[in-house]
Amino acid sequence: MSGREPESRQIHRLLPVVLLVVLGALWSLGPAAAKFVAINGVPPIGMVFWQTFIGGNLLLAVCLIRKIPIGLDRAYLRYYAVMGVFGIVLPYSLMFFVMRDLPAGLMSVLIVTAPLITYLIALAVRIETFGPRRAGGVMLGLAGVAVLVLPKGSLPSPDLLPIALLAIITPALWAATNVFAETARPKEGNSIALAMGGVYVAAATSLVLALSSGTFHPIWDGFGPADWVIIGYGMVTVATYILYYTVITLAGAVYLAQVGYIVTLTGVGWGAWFFSERPSVWLWLAVLLVFAGVALVNYSRSRKRDAD
Repeated sequence: MSGREPESRQIHRLLPVVLLVVLGALWSLGPAAAKFVAINGVPPIGMVFWQTFIGGNLLLAVCLIRKIPIGLDRAYLRYYAVMGVFGIVLPYSLMFFVMRDLPAGLMSVLIVTAPLITYLIALAVRIETFGPRRAGGVMLGLAGVAVLVLPKGSLPSPDLLPIALLAIITPALWAATNVFAETARPKEGNSIALAMGGVYVAAATSLVLALSSGTFHPIWDGFGPADWVIIGYGMVTVATYILYYTVITLAGAVYLAQVGYIVTLTGVGWGAWFFSERPSVWLWLAVLLVFAGVALVNYSRSRKRDAD
């Protein structure tokens, strides 16, 4: 017994690390999957519908199997609507749109700026207080974005600058919904059930938009590699939700914040592997600046919570 106990404790300590790495690697597949589907001609809204339709059904199955209650009163419906439209449909549609032209590695770096923008929005609506370290972290992160898109040679073509700037709206929308989730989340709501509600709203919204704009993608018509990627990414989306809340349960939100570093590095790796992208010196400099910025913001926030 005495020999097994330390081994079991070691496994328990390693589990959050393993899950964090897996979560980051799966999460960072988003830009690569978006790029592959986009260059194969699937409309952005059509991709969002199938991703969310598949994800919503799988999350519903998890709720039914685990007998998780699903809230349907006004507060829950408002939460589902905001998270579904502004947290899923708009940012993902935009990401799928810009990924036709941008490198997957570049988008992976931009995604990690969401915590920095979250702090700015939270500061603006006065649910966070000003701190010099966090402000410095935001400045470093913004410098990283500037290095990523402004210097000559940082983008594959100077003509892509407007699209690169447009891509920043995706993490900005995620940041805004992060703040909304913190202030408007129903107190008794289960995280998986809340995610399911938002994903179903996203599926319904994207279906209406796709049908009304003539961009619905009939996945059954000439089923090919892009359609396999769509189905796979829908399943990955569910896996990331479950891993996200599992890591929070095992190690806490501050520990989870480190996933951003893994997302960036693996995202750059996926771009190199799938699309033969060669990260420039500017990209690696941007990675270092964004990493430093996120580290400062997360560290200062954790110190503030410990003090409280």
